[in-house]
Amino acid sequence: MKGLKSMEDELVDLVNENDEIVGKVFRSKAYAENKLASLRAVWFLIKNQEGKLWIPRRQAHKKSSPNCLDGSAVGIVTSGETYEQSMIREVAEELNLNVVEMSYRSLGKLNPKQHGTISFVQAYELQVPNNFIIDYNKNDFSEFYWLSPQEILQKFEDGEKMRNTLAIIIRHFYN
Repeated sequence: MKGLKSMEDELVDLVNENDEIVGKVFRSKAYAENKLASLRAVWFLIKNQEGKLWIPRRQAHKKSSPNCLDGSAVGIVTSGETYEQSMIREVAEELNLNVVEMSYRSLGKLNPKQHGTISFVQAYELQVPNNFIIDYNKNDFSEFYWLSPQEILQKFEDGEKMRNTLAIIIRHFYN
């Protein structure tokens, strides 16, 4: 839409090794200058009663990680947002789901230095019934799978295209 900034032009906070805000930069500049390790991100995973995670495949037209398996909803925290506010926004945008009144939980935080993630990551999880329907944004994702943590890691070992942070999160929180 005319007048709206693209996602790449969003203002994001830069953080130091302690996840403390030390500046602001436009998202496109952070990517261009390879400052991803100084950004904050949220990862949201949906888990059913069988312990399987809802894992979508990103659309081919995506600039970042096209055709890769991804977390249920993932995004960069914009300037002025908390991790939780960002997660709520991303879940609404990507999954058409309002989690404000739902019982999601924090899995914890990971960082580039200790865990090898691309950026600082706050991970969340939502437990759902097996028949839960997800009305995902077709512009973001082309398909999805319900996979066990072991199946995700096997796909990673087999060379399936996925974000590396997905495998790190699975190993850290589900193994």
